[in-house]
Amino acid sequence: MIETADLRHLQWKQDFKADMLIVAYHFPDHDPEELPHDHDFVELQICVGGKGRQQTAADDFVFSRGKAMVISPGAWHRHYDNKRMDVYVCCFEAKLLMHELLWTLDDPILNLLLWQRFANKGGGLSVLTLDDALLEKCIPALDALVALGENHDPSEKAMRLGNLIVILAHLAKGKLEREVKPTVPAIHVAVRRCLSLMEEHLAEPWTAEGLSEKLNINVSYLGRLFKSMLGVSPMAYLSHMRMERAARLLSQTDRRISEVASDVGWPDPNYFARRFRLYFGISASEYRARQIRHAAEAKANPDDVLFGWSVPEAVSRLDGGKGKAVRVRGPIEA
Repeated sequence: MIETADLRHLQWKQDFKADMLIVAYHFPDHDPEELPHDHDFVELQICVGGKGRQQTAADDFVFSRGKAMVISPGAWHRHYDNKRMDVYVCCFEAKLLMHELLWTLDDPILNLLLWQRFANKGGGLSVLTLDDALLEKCIPALDALVALGENHDPSEKAMRLGNLIVILAHLAKGKLEREVKPTVPAIHVAVRRCLSLMEEHLAEPWTAEGLSEKLNINVSYLGRLFKSMLGVSPMAYLSHMRMERAARLLSQTDRRISEVASDVGWPDPNYFARRFRLYFGISASEYRARQIRHAAEAKANPDDVLFGWSVPEAVSRLDGGKGKAVRVRGPIEA
């Protein structure tokens, strides 16, 4: 088992260009191992060839053709024992879930994959199996994202988002490794409003009663809605949101730890310190020191690796519209 304190915590703003929301890479011949890590963004991995192993908080399994993973913020994992793995990696900023991808709340499978990470027995990481037909349908959308590269162009946002939605739609048709019967009802408007309220006013001293009063709904009923639709209570979901926000502020700003504590709704520094250590396994000051160190290492070697993966020159392209990926040497086109 990997100790939480030993993990590398990756941040979107450190590992990707500013203003990027969605990016994808193709690693056609991946052999190196990667260090255990988690991140504050959502990562999709889809294997189209070769074989390796994945270690997660819940399992250690073979990762080969047809396997796909949806890795939520805060879920740690690592690749090892890789043998010429051919893998696509697609990452997107978690804030998309509260805006452009909010509709995924209403899809039973996507709700399970993207929203119930705090109640997920897989530690916030879901594993699926895609048959060849689904895999071939995913590849064109993945290739299209890879071809867009890392250059931020506002006019391409719709193309990036559209291809991501296509990929998510195909993943939702895959077979979950753990037998789960998603029975998520239509998301109640109170849950949507509550999520927005907590995100926009995280520093407020919320209580379950205060949230329900603001939403004009019975406190017990709100708790049952959250439990049935997101797998946890409103206050548990709020705690996770606060921890994720605190981690971002510690790594991306120079605000004092006491200020960060107030910003996320826990103004008592001692209480914040206990909650942070319980969640991440290390103190807030040590977390910040590690992120500063990781950022310095990344700045010193900007072209070497991307979160443990060597970024390849090879870029996937479609072979004459036949739906098969081929490898073309050269830079990623804008």
